[in-house]
Amino acid sequence: MLYHLLLQTVKTQQSAGVSPGQPHLLQYDLNGSEDVDKAVNDLSQETKGGQLYVLADEVMSEYIVLFSMVNIFKTFCHKLLTQVPHLHLWAASYFHGDAPVGWQVEYLTRPLRSPPAVVREVKQDVRITTDRHVKPYSKRGVPDHTDGPPVTRLYHRGQGHSGDGPGDCVTCGREVASFLHSLRDGVTATVTTSSTPISCGSTPPCLQWRDVLLLSSDSWRDSCGMVRTLIEAGIPVRVMKDDDMEDVATARSDVVWAAVGDHVLGLERKVVVCPYDVGGSVRLHLMSRCTSQLVIVSR
Repeated sequence: MLYHLLLQTVKTQQSAGVSPGQPHLLQYDLNGSEDVDKAVNDLSQETKGGQLYVLADEVMSEYIVLFSMVNIFKTFCHKLLTQVPHLHLWAASYFHGDAPVGWQVEYLTRPLRSPPAVVREVKQDVRITTDRHVKPYSKRGVPDHTDGPPVTRLYHRGQGHSGDGPGDCVTCGREVASFLHSLRDGVTATVTTSSTPISCGSTPPCLQWRDVLLLSSDSWRDSCGMVRTLIEAGIPVRVMKDDDMEDVATARSDVVWAAVGDHVLGLERKVVVCPYDVGGSVRLHLMSRCTSQLVIVSR
């Protein structure tokens, strides 16, 4: 996402007659020591005047590094600092307690992405309330123009419901499809972000399909009852694969992406549908992607 934003900025500056340089996308898998060393060597070669500036976002926590007692990100930082003494490195993580010893730490806890209605859901996540791996929210510090649309709650229970969970249920799919169409048609309340209302007129629709994410902590299949039902209801749904990462990040295609929550960390959409039980870290990883209308489908 950052790479594509930089590309847009470069193109804008070039059209104004400025030559700012060209961004290059380098990808590494830091779960392996070989890629750690390669990343350190590549970055150290970019040092200018003995200094290097690095921004690291969505840094994984030591609580969830894959069965390893070594925090690989800290190893990466240590090795890079060894080769580049004048290193300027800024890193962000929603977990606290991950910073290497001696680093300056700031806690940014004001909820700015989501409206209060969504924040109240996210703040109940066990990572915040029980495990305390994530700092609790502080006061927003700015006026709330709106509480945001009320959280819509649908339930996988009662007559007509089937499947192991909401994602496999045709009836749940029909209820979600009906609600999403109502947002498009302007039948329900105005869709509002945390800062700006979006007018719901019929031309053009107040909501585009690219504004919606269907998120689960489990993998999606094209054969899932909810996916099939949404498509039958005229909603273009695509199950996210590895090759779709760029399309999802840039919202290039006007479709509703069905994705695993861990694959979209850092992204946000106006409408987020969570069609599974809300235990674990579903609130933190999935619901926090929402900037406006949250839909929860639970048992």
